[in-house]
Amino acid sequence: MSKRALKVVEAVYEHGVFRPVRKVALPDRSRVRLTLVPLGAANSKTRSRLIERQRKALLDIAGIGDSGRTDISENPHQALYGTDRAR
Repeated sequence: MSKRALKVVEAVYEHGVFRPVRKVALPDRSRVRLTLVPLGAANSKTRSRLIERQRKALLDIAGIGDSGRTDISENPHQALYGTDRAR
């Protein structure tokens, strides 16, 4: 995965095209990966399924999903950087 920062951009889908609500600082024809999260009013069951899918996706991105570790707060520098102190 790229080390570039992830951004959340709200968009409207119309006529087969996603149009950002606000200006996006990207060069024309930039390739991006979209994760669609409908902002409309969803019922609680649909919302719960969406939240669970997002949680699983975020854990996979963070690398926590494969390790089984859910909390690194006791020693975050060791878990993240391999050292007991901040660099």
